[in-house]
Amino acid sequence: MSLGFFAMSSWAQGGDSTEFVLEEVTIVSGLFEEKIVDFGGAVSALDFQQINAGDELTLQPVLNAIPGVYMQSGTLSTNRITIRGIGARSPFGTDKIKAYLDEIPLSTGEGETTIEDVDFATLEQIEVFRGPISTIYGAGLGGAIRFQTLKPEGFPKASVEAMFGSFGLRQYRVSGQVADDKRSLNLLYQDVHSNGYRYNNTYDRQSITLLGQSIWQEHSEFTLYANYTFLESFIPSSLGVDDYEDNPEQAASSWGDAEGKEDSERFRVGLTLKTNYSSRTESHVTLFVSGSKASEVRPSFLGNLTSDQLNTGIRAKVRRSFLADEQLQVVLGVEGFLESYRYREFVNDAGQNGDKTLDLDQQRNYGNVFVATEYYPSDQWILTLGANMNWSQYDLHDQFNTGAADQSGGYGFEPVFSPKVSIVNKLSDDFSAYALVSHGFSLPSFEQTLYPGGQVNKDLKPESGWNYEFGLKGDVIKGKLYAEIVGYAMYTEDLIVNREENQVTIGVNAGGARHYGLEILIDHEIWQSPMVRVDQRLSYALMDYHFADFVDGEEDYSGNRMTGVPNYTLDYTLRAQMTKGFFGHVNLQAVGSRTILDDASLQTEAYYLLNAKVGYQRAFGQLDLSVYLGGNNLSDTRYASMLLINASSQRYYYPGLPINYYSGVKAAYRF
Repeated sequence: MSLGFFAMSSWAQGGDSTEFVLEEVTIVSGLFEEKIVDFGGAVSALDFQQINAGDELTLQPVLNAIPGVYMQSGTLSTNRITIRGIGARSPFGTDKIKAYLDEIPLSTGEGETTIEDVDFATLEQIEVFRGPISTIYGAGLGGAIRFQTLKPEGFPKASVEAMFGSFGLRQYRVSGQVADDKRSLNLLYQDVHSNGYRYNNTYDRQSITLLGQSIWQEHSEFTLYANYTFLESFIPSSLGVDDYEDNPEQAASSWGDAEGKEDSERFRVGLTLKTNYSSRTESHVTLFVSGSKASEVRPSFLGNLTSDQLNTGIRAKVRRSFLADEQLQVVLGVEGFLESYRYREFVNDAGQNGDKTLDLDQQRNYGNVFVATEYYPSDQWILTLGANMNWSQYDLHDQFNTGAADQSGGYGFEPVFSPKVSIVNKLSDDFSAYALVSHGFSLPSFEQTLYPGGQVNKDLKPESGWNYEFGLKGDVIKGKLYAEIVGYAMYTEDLIVNREENQVTIGVNAGGARHYGLEILIDHEIWQSPMVRVDQRLSYALMDYHFADFVDGEEDYSGNRMTGVPNYTLDYTLRAQMTKGFFGHVNLQAVGSRTILDDASLQTEAYYLLNAKVGYQRAFGQLDLSVYLGGNNLSDTRYASMLLINASSQRYYYPGLPINYYSGVKAAYRF
């Protein structure tokens, strides 16, 4: 099944007959490759077909098919991913959730994550750890997302793709691969353009990605990932309620008048060496470097900004199995970041950078030491113990102010220790029950530490929390019906509240919250014959999140619903695939109401979206061909695809796209 125990593989063609093949899905929790039912925590795996089920441009409908995950998208370059409500208060991006591409961190040391540079065409699987359940992947308060790149196919191949859609959307991909049994090199180019639904909403992105792999002396394997991305994206920003309801196509007047936009160049390189010393011992060592050069043209009251960032680091871990039958598995690892961040603000002088008003140079050092163990006392029981220890330190150099106003100096956070313990009871080979207790944390972002005048708030503390969880998962009918039900309670403290002062977002520790939730997943094969397979998938999350002891200044919000989080989400997909090559699916997504203000005086209405896609894919000898046609928001629902909560400007809403269509063609030739 797709999100649980099995995934339907791409089918092998043979004349006019095709056989559907079910493959068992494994996840990688540390160096343990194991079935999902053996993992003591809530984790979902999305396969290649699910990743590419939509328009292959945004991960929003892909990730929203997972219970407990809610991705918002203001524009193609403004996204926010939340898991179990964590990260919902981040203003313009994703933080408090760790992300990895294989073993390469996509998140900065403080947890800010950019996934827009990851090309769908490079991905084979996505693993989502819901909640702070993986000490190996950073003990992030919200959890972790691991992107797994495609495995080499062992033969040369070239492919092209073109897609066109509403609002001037067009996407081109070209790739070429050279490969044999031991070496492969895959080069991919992607070009995306959109005029946008709204005014001042043009988007252009070009990227080049290189994937390489080499097996050396049978026991070592090198993998290479390199990406360069250029982006120019205009910023329509959020709207007030009147503009959102009457004229959602317009940009916020201040951003439209300024022709606000962001320009950036980003790169990322990672090199991993995997070594098998014996059947009991193996290691991964990854060296990585990433950097960006970005600028924003903003309204005059904000001024323009530029930023330059360079991150380098190492991630290493070793696995060793013990006892006669390898019942005890142990992973030890370290992860270190050295980050250089230069942030400058300028007067907006007719769209150009005028006089400089702020110039801060920050050196950040982060370190994680982690351990994970799995012990199998019998065939029915699995005990997991893990821990993560984090150190963070900053050196700030004020390149603008002098004298008493100079903010230069060093500061940091106390070390954070995050343990985890889980126990799994295998009720059968394919069905299990588990219980879990774990701790997670999230560091403040750099922007959250700045007051409107540019001063640094050195009193801001990391958010942290404890998670308690119980779940049942596995095959109810082997190979036909997979089900999960998970209940959890998470208690967070030192919650960082994003406040707007003079339309500048700052962070303040204001209290805690309690997250009570229920998550259900059902993956069911309805019917299969030699000619067609029909299946359905349902995911549902009930999210009862409220502030606890939450005081901001003179305001007491204790007991109110947590802002920015729907009280439920539902995702249902019905799909069919024929041996003759035709395929199609219909998807329904329903999202509950969301509060916008901490005092709960304003909230959105619940909404639903209807999406569909049909196509044809077939192999003609060495040529693989695919054509498809799809539509999003076929119900033409008016909804806010992203919210800016507690905005002092009262511009809370990013309008979602109305009904829109796309179509495309892919061709690949195997030499």
